[in-house]
Amino acid sequence: MARMAPIANNVVVNTRGTNGVKCASVDARLAAGFTVLNGSTNAPCAFGFADAANGDFHFLPGAEILKVCPGFQLLPLDRIAAEPSDGTSDSDRLEAAIKSACAPGGTRRVVLGANSARKDGHWLIDRAILLPDDFTLELDGAWVELAPGVQDNLIRNAGAVATGSVTPNRGIRVLGRNGATLCGGRGNHYAPNRSGDANGWRTVGILFAGVTDYELAGFTMRETQCWAISQENGCARGHVHDIVFADTNLNRNQDGIDVRKGCHDIVIENISGVTGDDTVALTGLRRPKDAPRRTTSRKLPIQIGGWWPTDDDDIHDITIRNIRARSAGGDGVIRLLTQDGIKMYNIVVSNVVDTTSGSQKRAQATIRIGDVNYWTIKRNELGEMHHVTVTDVEAKGRVGVWIKGPLSDSAVTNIRVPEGTKKYDISVPVERVTLD
Repeated sequence: MARMAPIANNVVVNTRGTNGVKCASVDARLAAGFTVLNGSTNAPCAFGFADAANGDFHFLPGAEILKVCPGFQLLPLDRIAAEPSDGTSDSDRLEAAIKSACAPGGTRRVVLGANSARKDGHWLIDRAILLPDDFTLELDGAWVELAPGVQDNLIRNAGAVATGSVTPNRGIRVLGRNGATLCGGRGNHYAPNRSGDANGWRTVGILFAGVTDYELAGFTMRETQCWAISQENGCARGHVHDIVFADTNLNRNQDGIDVRKGCHDIVIENISGVTGDDTVALTGLRRPKDAPRRTTSRKLPIQIGGWWPTDDDDIHDITIRNIRARSAGGDGVIRLLTQDGIKMYNIVVSNVVDTTSGSQKRAQATIRIGDVNYWTIKRNELGEMHHVTVTDVEAKGRVGVWIKGPLSDSAVTNIRVPEGTKKYDISVPVERVTLD
């Protein structure tokens, strides 16, 4: 509910109820400098308390709002109002709402609808939305877009800071509905330089590093500057589902969902649309400890926290299912890649449909397992990628499944390809691998 322009110095509200503790379900936000008065006695309301610091007013249990003065509407605390021409940016307002929701007794939840301060209803942000522990951001039909030229993530966990260090977070949820959209902008924000991952981790749409027990669901991601979603350096127990991608390969490296080194116990399901690059990619890559550490503009690493080895870099226990998508750039729908001594295991991929049709560019392979490139320390060896199951795939790529990295103790079955298309391209040693 959007706030109307205030017309008086006080908001007159009649209330009735009983004293008690704060009840967040009937909290409301008031314009700065406003107070709440009892409509009959013109005294401060007896059934609530105001927080002058942020303009919040909290009704006590049992309180009932009987009258609000003309020209003003009360707004639930977990939904952001449009502030007409007050000089604050959309990012300022978002950050204020998150801060308020995380104050003692707050809901730890913000609902973002259409932005009535803009004719198109969009939210144009000039920096990443930072989400703290145990926090839910709901996008109720909201369109959130990077403002022109902004070089930052759309959303990032608060523990992943601008210096590149990472403090773990937990319990973050970004949930969309009613056509919610996250947009990376209207072109290459790094021009005249090339777009994509060469510009570092700020090019990623949603960046989660070291986040556990999280959920991303229910929205569309459109024309991101690079990867749309990256989970890296220790993300675990995540659920990423019911997301639509709407890319055109406008920018380089427009992967959909990436899972990087050190991540495990993640379910990715019900994904659809068009990505510029791979739709879902599991990529375990790292560099030697003595490799140069990039920290300046256009020198940032693509993995926040760095590429350097840790004791827990393996990628394991990942489920990918119900994927209906295509790669506009002709890369792949699913990519499983590990190098540099990182192990990848207990991976299940099922019910994948490559939706490429007609004259659309075909993928190199619908399912890409391993590669001869992308290693720095050493190439993947037999026994490092194992216990991978890929089944029920409708492939439209130039090859159904390629296996270009050593694979063991795995099964690739029920792969369907168009007539005249090669089902498998295997160019490396495999051991105890079942193929249909």
